Amino acid sequence: MDKASASVLHPNVLSQLARLAANLSVDPQRNIQTICRFADDMIINGTCAYLYHDNFTDEFKFVDNQEDDGLSVHNNAFYAALLTQAQGTENRISAADWKSIVPSPPQWPALLFSNVYMIPAGGHKRKSSLLCFFTDVHKEFLPRDKEVFAYFGALLRHQEDLLTAQNTPEHEIDYSTLFSKGPNGLLYVDRQHLILEANNRCCSMFGYSSEEFRRKRLDDLILLSEDIENDEQWWACPDLRTLSENPIPFTFTKVMKRSDGSSFSAELDVVVGHEDASGCFVIVRDISNQLLAEKELTDAKRKAEEADRLKSAFLANMSHEIRTPLNSIIGFSELIIDEETNPKEKAYFLTLISSAGRTLLQLIDDIIDISKIEAGQLKITQSRTEVNAIMDELKVNYENEKVKRNKTQIDLRVHKAYEGDFFILSDPFRFRQIMMNLLTNALKFVDEGFIEFGYTDMYQEQVQFFVKDTGIGIEKDKSNVVFQRFGQVDTAYKRNLDGTGLGLAITHHLVGLLGGSIWFDSEPGKGTTFYFTLPASLSLQRNNFSMVHYGRIMYDWSDKVFLIVDDVEANFLFLKAVFRDTGALLLWGRDGAEAVRICRNNPGISLVLMDIIMPEMDGYEAVRIIKSFAPQLPVIAQTAFAGENEEDTALKAGCEAWISKPVSKIELASMIKKLLELS
Repeated sequence: MDKASASVLHPNVLSQLARLAANLSVDPQRNIQTICRFADDMIINGTCAYLYHDNFTDEFKFVDNQEDDGLSVHNNAFYAALLTQAQGTENRISAADWKSIVPSPPQWPALLFSNVYMIPAGGHKRKSSLLCFFTDVHKEFLPRDKEVFAYFGALLRHQEDLLTAQNTPEHEIDYSTLFSKGPNGLLYVDRQHLILEANNRCCSMFGYSSEEFRRKRLDDLILLSEDIENDEQWWACPDLRTLSENPIPFTFTKVMKRSDGSSFSAELDVVVGHEDASGCFVIVRDISNQLLAEKELTDAKRKAEEADRLKSAFLANMSHEIRTPLNSIIGFSELIIDEETNPKEKAYFLTLISSAGRTLLQLIDDIIDISKIEAGQLKITQSRTEVNAIMDELKVNYENEKVKRNKTQIDLRVHKAYEGDFFILSDPFRFRQIMMNLLTNALKFVDEGFIEFGYTDMYQEQVQFFVKDTGIGIEKDKSNVVFQRFGQVDTAYKRNLDGTGLGLAITHHLVGLLGGSIWFDSEPGKGTTFYFTLPASLSLQRNNFSMVHYGRIMYDWSDKVFLIVDDVEANFLFLKAVFRDTGALLLWGRDGAEAVRICRNNPGISLVLMDIIMPEMDGYEAVRIIKSFAPQLPVIAQTAFAGENEEDTALKAGCEAWISKPVSKIELASMIKKLLELS
């Protein structure tokens, strides 16, 4: 066999290597030296060395196999040069190359060996490690030799891992695991905000993979607000080197963007990652639920404070309400007892005592009712209730009440949709109480004009009742307290000298218990209309029942599109039921601004039913804008206020027609038919 092609290893190296592996001790440090010496012994006309970089001391070290091989000469530059060749391949290094690698090479026999084979053999903590096999220039490493070298390397790596585990304290933290599996999102970014690494939590939080994160900057994850100038300063934290001297992280809150375009609120903590301030760790915490909980807590606190304020105001007001009739009862009783009081005065005083007694009784009834409502003990007894008879009774009672309150100038009107007997299944006592509460409330705040009450046609097994007045009205920002217990609108305090703030709260609950809903339209200075619905059925009616206006609109408007603009959903649902059999497509706008947007985006709209009093933008302003780009589009103004100038105002604003609430279906159908024929 050619000498150059002969193995450089001892012939029985495999059997001896197996025996060595089976007899290693429990001391990995000793085993490493044993393996290295054994490898050196197995090389014919050559040597080996185990070189490594100690990560703990930042030094290059070696395992010395023989005292006379020259490897005891310590030269970091030489070892570093060898380690740079760690490619797991065969390398020929001439004497000249050695001198270029190490200007002052150590004086050892390795200079005579110009053929070297290097195996990466480091464990988990010492990855920059080599097992180097040297032989002379006349020898070649055979494939069999390289397989054995690899086995030596595997043995050394295993012992290195055992040594690392043995030398690592039990409490030492595995920071790579903490980074990848931490409960919070964690990013590592450089000074240019480029993302170098992202943990698993960040990937699930944002919906990006680790590779996708590495192509992004931290700025790409932040949702800029309309305040661009302020948002550009979001990274306005101290210089990274200054921050590295301060252990307190820089914290700020931003809205972050996910990969699907959604967003969430997050708190970011920026912490310098290295002493050279080359990069930062950014801890990302999703605080959306926390902010929501804080908002809910703030809202609950505000509501509790408002309830406490209203209750305190109620108690103070109720003290006044109780004392006022008691003062009349006690005072006039004493005057009646007085012998000097003449019979005419006594008769008048008795009338006042009777009135004060009724007022006190009503107050006591309200307090009992609200207490039952709070306890859930208010009982409803349903029976066939004749509506028209109650309407007539209320008309008589409140005509008398006008006289008692010295308000004879007010016109009291009744509107009945049906003639004869009209029945609903309800509690007659509570139904009467609802109507009386609303009428009393209207009479209290009307000095001139009219009060109209009644009901409209049945639709979808329901009938709509209303009480309409030309009183002082209710401001929109106060509408949320109207139906609250102990609540009175502030502007009404000056006028409501004989009210507890319980009447409308009781009414609201009673309507709900009877299976209906209640709402209102109002404009300060013009008046208020309260509406409520109750269940109704044709099966309850008798033969003498006849309809003043009954039946749905039966026109075929299947090719038409109507826009209904009203901020009260109940009003929209009523008109939806009215138009159900016409086939018309209905769109709903909740305020004037939305109506303008819908008209711009839907040029095929056939007609607009426009409410007047709405938030954001009122109906008249919306009509003026709509007419500027759709002058031929017919608009019907619908309002709860039937003042003398209301129709003129609507027509001047650009409306083609005007109708008063509560809406008559027959009148509305006739009006729409006429406008559609003209358009």
